[in-house]
This record gives sequence, C-alpha cells and structure tokens, in this order.
Amino acid sequence: MKNIRVVDLTSVLSGPFCTWLLSTLGADVIKVENPNGDIARGTPPFEDGISLYFASLNRNKRSVVLDLKSEEGRKALHKLLATADVFVENMRPGVRSHLGCSDADLERINPRLIRASVSGFGQTGSLSQRPAYDIVVQAMSGMMSINGPLGGPATRVGFSVGDISAALFATIGILERLYRRDAQGGGPGPALDVSMLACQWVCLENAFARYLNAGIVAGPIGSRHPSMTPFEPYPTADRDIVIGLGSSKDWPHFCETIGQPELIDDPRFAGDEARLEHRDVLDEILGGHLKQKPSSHWLALMVDNGIPCSAIENVASIAESPLSAESAAFSEVEAPPGRTMRFARNPIADLGQSELAAPELGQHSGEILAELGYSEAEIEALYG
Repeated sequence: MKNIRVVDLTSVLSGPFCTWLLSTLGADVIKVENPNGDIARGTPPFEDGISLYFASLNRNKRSVVLDLKSEEGRKALHKLLATADVFVENMRPGVRSHLGCSDADLERINPRLIRASVSGFGQTGSLSQRPAYDIVVQAMSGMMSINGPLGGPATRVGFSVGDISAALFATIGILERLYRRDAQGGGPGPALDVSMLACQWVCLENAFARYLNAGIVAGPIGSRHPSMTPFEPYPTADRDIVIGLGSSKDWPHFCETIGQPELIDDPRFAGDEARLEHRDVLDEILGGHLKQKPSSHWLALMVDNGIPCSAIENVASIAESPLSAESAAFSEVEAPPGRTMRFARNPIADLGQSELAAPELGQHSGEILAELGYSEAEIEALYG
C-alpha cells in the first residue's frame, strides 16, 4: 500500500484499529484531530503520561490538528482529502455532511476517494442516531446471549469484539475498493457503510445457521462447542487443560491415547450425536480420569499423538513465552521520553517492519499543511 494516503477522522477504537491496520500495510495515515484530541488520549492506564489504549491503536500515524468548527479548518480538511486515496470516519451519522463531506461533496473534492464510515447501526435506518458502545452492540446483536457459563446469564465477550470485527470488515472493504479502483480501472465504488451490529450478526453465523434452518436457539454453554465433544476444558491434577476433537475419526485415537480404550465401543459415545446427548456423563468420566495426573503429563501425551490440546494461557504467560518471539507476536516502538513500548503486531504485516510511536497531538500539523501548499504565515494564522 505504498503511496496510498488515508485520512483518518476516527476516534476511540473501531476506526483507529482499521486505520492502524492500513498503516502496517504501508499506507500513509494522517490522523485528523480536533484541538482537544481523540478522547482515547485520556483513557487509562498511562505510562509516562501516555495512554496505552491510544498508543496501541495509533501507531504509525501522523497527527494534524484542525478546528473543524471553523471555515478555515474545514477548508484545510477538504484540501487534505483532495490528496487522499481513502477517507475513514466513525462519527455519528450525518456529522460529516455538516463538515462539507457529504457523498456529493466528496465526489466533487476527489472523485477517486474511497470512503468508509463505521458506526453502531449504519448510516441510515431507525437506529442510526442511537449512540453505541461495544457492550450495547454485543447485547443487541445476540452475541452476549450465547456467551457465558453453561446455563448462566448472558455475558459480554472479554474483548471489544463489536469494535474489532467492524474494523476488520471496514479494512477488507477498503482493500476491495482499492483493488477495484486501481487494478480493475473502475471508480472508487459507493461509500462503505460498516455497521457494528451487522458485523456482529455475521460473526454469529453458526448460531443463525442453526436457528434459521433447524429452529435451534443458541444459549450460553460456557467453553463447550455446540456440535462437538470432547471440545472444552477438563480438569487435571493441577490445572485445567483444553481438548478439542474435530471429528468422529479422532475419537478412537483419543481414547487409546489417554488410556481409556473401553470408551471406544461404549454405545453412549458412539458417534458425535451420541456423545453430545451423553455429554455430562462423558465429562464426568474424562474429568475423573484426567485428574489422576498433572497437566504436563496429559499435554505431552496428547501432543505426541496429534490430539489438539493446550494449557489455558493468559496474557502474561503468552508474553513471556518463547512462542510469542518465534511468531513475532509483538512489535516494539520507540516512544518518548526515550523508552521502548511493546504492542501486538499485525500478523499479516511484513516481518521486521518497524513501527512508529503514536503521535503527540498535532505533532505533524505544520509538516502536513506544508505538503498541502500552506505557507509558514498561513500555518501560523491557522493556529493563531
């Protein structure tokens, strides 16, 4: 994505995650902030006065401050958009029109500009003006209804899946529009209208497939799989481990591996449907057997025999694991004042790519405006 310029008029999570992904693929991302900055700059926790939340999501970007309430600020934004390939925003639907950035305005300013809007419920429709945060969208989409302990209350997924999935779909859409425009010689296509709610529905594909075609209403089942077992955590003598069998052909080999060959011919467990029907009994048998030895014994045995399994890790154990280094899971950035910060790396970005620290508010204002042809006097007047 070299020579692709992205104007980023986003804040908090969904939009900034999308534009961060684009930056790791080589795009020049210019973050446009109002004089108070992205509100995420004030989100704790902080290290040396820097919000870790903001620092993670805004790597590799340049920051320009524009007062979009002023005519001069809006004019500068339009000049910037005239030089851009992509425009991403996650403001309340309708706000960009007040900035002179309606679809018609943007077509006039830059007919090659790819436009992407990320919002809770889409740019039109009865819900478009409602405020949305991740937990609201998780509740409204049905995501919470299938998450949580077996038979327990609906529970929010433990990360902002509503924001992140919308960011991923927006990124895919932008890349498709760039391909359509540049490789196929077409126009930029219609504006992308990315709804967090609609993206959550797609993520619930299996739950909807079962309801729409078989009338099955999914509910919270803890870490179990709705269609397969064993496929969940099991206790051992020291801690829980996860075992996941992907098909019936794995069942006999699994039973032999853990020293329970008598289960192979037990009619209660002969086939996927039978095991699901007698899942509680099977869990009791497996749990009692696996508790006899520590997790290290079972994991070594199953790994050697090709049985999908794992200890249940946490962020600390992963960060300190040699596997994270082997997979280049994290990137390092030089951040003021002279310190190194580490963050999760985009796994499809080029290996060895260095990342830049998130910008200070307005750090590149003069630089960017000079690129647009503003003189020093005009820049001073704009910020006077």
